[in-house]
Amino acid sequence: MRRSGIAASFFGGPGFTLYHAYGPHGQVPQSPHFHDEYLICAQIRGHEACRVGGRTLEFFAGDLVLINPEQVHTGNSRGEEVEYVSLYVDRGTVADLARTLGAPTTTPEFTVIRAERRRDLTDALLDLLRLVRSSTAPEGSPDAPPGPGAPVPLDLAVEEALHRVLVGAFEAFSNLRRPRLLSTRRVPHRHIARAVDYIRELAHTDALKTVTLDELAGVAGLSKYHFLREFDRFVGMTPGGYLRTMRLCHAARLLRTTDRPIADVAQAAGFSDHPSFSRAFRRAFGLPPSAYRRLGTR
Repeated sequence: MRRSGIAASFFGGPGFTLYHAYGPHGQVPQSPHFHDEYLICAQIRGHEACRVGGRTLEFFAGDLVLINPEQVHTGNSRGEEVEYVSLYVDRGTVADLARTLGAPTTTPEFTVIRAERRRDLTDALLDLLRLVRSSTAPEGSPDAPPGPGAPVPLDLAVEEALHRVLVGAFEAFSNLRRPRLLSTRRVPHRHIARAVDYIRELAHTDALKTVTLDELAGVAGLSKYHFLREFDRFVGMTPGGYLRTMRLCHAARLLRTTDRPIADVAQAAGFSDHPSFSRAFRRAFGLPPSAYRRLGTR
């Protein structure tokens, strides 16, 4: 697919999605957003800026970006040719990895956002990309890019390559072995943190569709005006944007893990009709719900 001058391909397998993007990147920044999965992104070419948790970080070729589930981030290039590979990994896959490694926690989180010049993990991600492209390309065209949303057969080589990336990233840059290390997802404002935790607790319930600004400000113990300003400052997006994205993440999880009809998924996420849900989902994830489901991430 192509977005803002960027050519991109999606691949998916059980527990992961891989996104490869390259080409001339516009200087219009991405909107603040987040995902329900862990993100490990390797900057292959170009120079980009990423805003996470109220801070702007610069990324260059060879750097890694490490983002936790539900961690708001955005990005913008400097108007040059860019290339990056993004690996999205389900929480369940990471929990299984932690158990396999005998770690003291099955819910590790990244404690570093930018890892400089990690050529080893960049090469490991490129190796994973090469393997999934080969496994999904048409016969006789091993390097031909597939259409959007190509499902990946999880053969031994792909599974081993995925394992190398995950072990390398979580052993080096998370609290996998030291649970007391602070996650970069932590909200440093205690009143806003209470509201964010409250929203996260509602994520799997119907109450998420009806929560109000008055309710959230009350949980935080702040006036509505002060709550709106501080939420945007410390979380990185407005409360309304955060709630909409949480609902879409809930829908994405249902698409990955259930066979429920898309119309039912839309309703469960609080959308009144299928078309409006599909438009919002595509803006958030780059694929329509049907193509996202075909990635085979269950």
